[in-house]
Amino acid sequence: MKNIIIAVLIFVLAGGGGYFIGKSGNVSSADIKKAQDSISMMKEQSAAITKMGELMKTNGSMMKEAGMKYNDEALQMSGKDMEALAAKYMKDNESQTTNSASMKGLMAK
Repeated sequence: MKNIIIAVLIFVLAGGGGYFIGKSGNVSSADIKKAQDSISMMKEQSAAITKMGELMKTNGSMMKEAGMKYNDEALQMSGKDMEALAAKYMKDNESQTTNSASMKGLMAK
């Protein structure tokens, strides 16, 4: 009797698992749209981070120049820090978008 109950239980679990695995393979157009929207959002964020980094580098350079002009060492250091932070943001953004083959493929589309 125990063997029959165990066999039925295994059959039900295996059948249910197979059903859900088969059902999850169907990708709806809504899921495709969500994925495309996510990719577009990631591209826009990457472009915004790059632009922000470039602006920070420019502003940091201007701060350094002003610090040298007015002999203000604190302003020079702030400019250097801003440039370094901008370089870090841009490097992190680049590595996040090109680190894995799957991200390269997504971002290239």
